[in-house]
Amino acid sequence: MTATARLEISRAEHAQRRGRLAQRLQDSGLSRICVFGPVRVAYLTGFHFAATERPVALVLSDAGDVTMLLPELEAEHYAHQCPDLPGPLTYPEYPGGGSGRHPLTVLADHLRTAPPGRVAADHDGYENRWGYRGPALSALLGQPIVDGLALIDDLRMIKSPAEIALIREACRWGDHAHRVMQDAITPGANELMVSHGASLQATRDLLAALGDRYVPKAREGLPANTMFISGANTAHPHGLHRNAGVQPGDVLVTGAYGVVGGYESELERTMHVGDPTPDFERYFAAMLGAQDAGLAALRAGRTCAEVEADVRAQIEGLGLTHLVRHHTGHAFGLEGHEHPFLDLDDHTVIEPGMIFSIEPGLYVPGLAGFRHSDTVLVTEDGAERLSLYPRDLPSLLIPVS
Repeated sequence: MTATARLEISRAEHAQRRGRLAQRLQDSGLSRICVFGPVRVAYLTGFHFAATERPVALVLSDAGDVTMLLPELEAEHYAHQCPDLPGPLTYPEYPGGGSGRHPLTVLADHLRTAPPGRVAADHDGYENRWGYRGPALSALLGQPIVDGLALIDDLRMIKSPAEIALIREACRWGDHAHRVMQDAITPGANELMVSHGASLQATRDLLAALGDRYVPKAREGLPANTMFISGANTAHPHGLHRNAGVQPGDVLVTGAYGVVGGYESELERTMHVGDPTPDFERYFAAMLGAQDAGLAALRAGRTCAEVEADVRAQIEGLGLTHLVRHHTGHAFGLEGHEHPFLDLDDHTVIEPGMIFSIEPGLYVPGLAGFRHSDTVLVTEDGAERLSLYPRDLPSLLIPVS
């Protein structure tokens, strides 16, 4: 990806993805697959859209032929994003727009005109969202639907050079957003105001730096985002914001990420306002050691479960297993969480090109939570941390005067 290229996946790469999926259909004895998940549709076509109650579906044949089911209101949007693909199959509106036909019956009629064969799908019908109700695809076709979710998502596990470049750029802006936020945190500062203000400033910086190379892929959210929660609330892994000011002695658990070409990064840090207590320093060091163990363990050829086992052994050696609330990490890319997971029951073999978060946490009830998270790329000979924000305690202290 050159310095002047638009920061997005090319049409040629989308075509390659569809070609690989078509080959997997052939290898599995499947004639076609229906793809309902919005992120999977975007992964295979480059069509990014606001997912609502109106069904959108991609039908891909074993020969690589594409049919897209869309509400009429998305047809022009689709043509703008995907001029290389055939015109869509449309319906007037959900649940029918006066046609007397549910949108999925339009899809089923199309499938019935195709040559007979086994049909797969990532879901047996459109996902229930925004009030949607509709029949199962299997019921409409009168035949079983093969679970084809893994056919697509296994392709998504290993990132291409273009995907890695986008995530690397997203990490750069996640790091920047975190720095803007950290510099703005002072005693008395409101969590919400600082978090949103820093996200907006970092987004301004990103847009100024990248110009028209930056291509938004969503209607909502900002390209650069950061936030934090504080105090004993951090003992909850997914604690909510408080409408309160930061106080000396507070522990902060932060999050920051960029979104570039639809791809996300992940960065989290544990911070302290003022001089840390001995208890804080002890738990911080334990958390950092656990993350170090995860970074050292992530290697091609190992399994996700083996990485988690190494991290758990590190924590168990400190007698702190009772403070663990979640697994060590997860893959991500177009979504904040993707398959596979660094978990004792996930035996997926790790391969070069996979990208994971490494984020073991320790949660001390009544005191605080302790968690760093970094974006890490698996390479041929090890692992590379793509989020480069400081991890050491002196760099993560908020001065009180």
